[in-house]
Amino acid sequence: MSHYSIYFSFIANLEGGPATKGYVPDAGNSRSGVTIATGFDLGQRKLADLQALDLPDTLLERLRPYLGLTGQAAVTQLATQPLNITAAEAEQIDEAYKEPFINRLAASYAKSGGGDFAQLPAQMQTVIASVAFQYGDLASRTPNFWKQVVAHDWSAAHSNLLNFGDRYTSRRRQEAELLSQAMS
Repeated sequence: MSHYSIYFSFIANLEGGPATKGYVPDAGNSRSGVTIATGFDLGQRKLADLQALDLPDTLLERLRPYLGLTGQAAVTQLATQPLNITAAEAEQIDEAYKEPFINRLAASYAKSGGGDFAQLPAQMQTVIASVAFQYGDLASRTPNFWKQVVAHDWSAAHSNLLNFGDRYTSRRRQEAELLSQAMS
């Protein structure tokens, strides 16, 4: 993954850092599930996804009860069975997840006509990765933003971030600020 220049510390800061206690972000207004480590949403995962990360079986078994659960179902499961992991386990999840996540994002970017993701300035890579980290598949979840970044219409992408229309205005403004550094 060394050929990408993503500021993972920027994303980790926006995600609240590596969480060792499971939580459900904005349960009433989002599609989120129990989240652990740096924004690792178990509600969006299946057992096969976790197995592909080659995490220890003992950790997989502790994460399994939260897989696929979102919203109130995730909140209920977490209240019934709280999830706690060590800082080392959070780091292990983060490191296992980053590379396949970014590889999928870069492949989607190229397939959609954006070109070589690794050739983008670090700020642009980071902003795209940050939005993808939160929303998942950008083509379906944030189609306007995706079209803009694939077309290299950075001015429109910047404006979009400033007027995204989601509940994360502060995050989008920080992303817009970072993007503007690469535009000047």
